[in-house]
Amino acid sequence: TRFELGIWYALQAWPALTVAIQSQFGGPNGADKRDWLAGAIADIFDQNPETDAEDVEMVLLQVMEDEFEVRLEDESEVPIAANIFKMKQEIAAGEYTTVDQMERRWQKRRGKGPNLSNVQVIQQGTTEDDSGDSVDDEEASGDEGDDDVEMGDAPPAPPKPKPEPEVDEDGFTKVVGKKRH
Repeated sequence: TRFELGIWYALQAWPALTVAIQSQFGGPNGADKRDWLAGAIADIFDQNPETDAEDVEMVLLQVMEDEFEVRLEDESEVPIAANIFKMKQEIAAGEYTTVDQMERRWQKRRGKGPNLSNVQVIQQGTTEDDSGDSVDDEEASGDEGDDDVEMGDAPPAPPKPKPEPEVDEDGFTKVVGKKRH
């Protein structure tokens, strides 16, 4: 449908998801996961017409964490969810302005993803400033800092088991969001 296509364009334009796919944070089939997500979001709207932008935000955050092992802290999911919700409202009114704009933008970029120059990836356990200019480094005296042992990267943590989806008596699957800090 035009709505599913619009969702796909919105997800294609999301730098955080593009970086996760290119970096294979979700494994080698990240692009397939993006395609699945577009269909899943459309299904959520079909199953629950009262779905709003905030519900979509929660789904985007949950999928990024569960499928790509990425915890977003930049709130980049907010404009993506708002755009998806806007498209749903427009399409319900018989308008395709936003979908058409996104399609033209996609074609203009010739299928290339979004601009990633302002995306910053911070691996878990690191900080934004690992330049070595911390107070601890400055306070270390002569020989104390020379005894460091070079260590390799720690093995990745085993994936958390995914909770089984809850299905109510009407057959709806409950979407459980993570609390923001």
